[in-house]
Amino acid sequence: MSDSTLVKAAAINGALGIFVRVEADSLKITGTTGAIQAPSLTTAQRDALTAEHGMIIYNSTTSTMQAYSNSAWINMGALG
Repeated sequence: MSDSTLVKAAAINGALGIFVRVEADSLKITGTTGAIQAPSLTTAQRDALTAEHGMIIYNSTTSTMQAYSNSAWINMGALG
């Protein structure tokens, strides 16, 4: 891996998370038997984050996908 690649792994509550940061133009994820699951946080947990532009979460308090943009969390649409 190049110097511009960051890889981290963490086990939290029995779940393994792998985080990879690569300087690239795009990210392509393919598959036919699974799905991507966004982090699920309550509004209080979300507000405790040090948010960065482009973050995406599922807000379990409001049952809404949310993204961080222009210094604010915005609703991407209601689910359920």
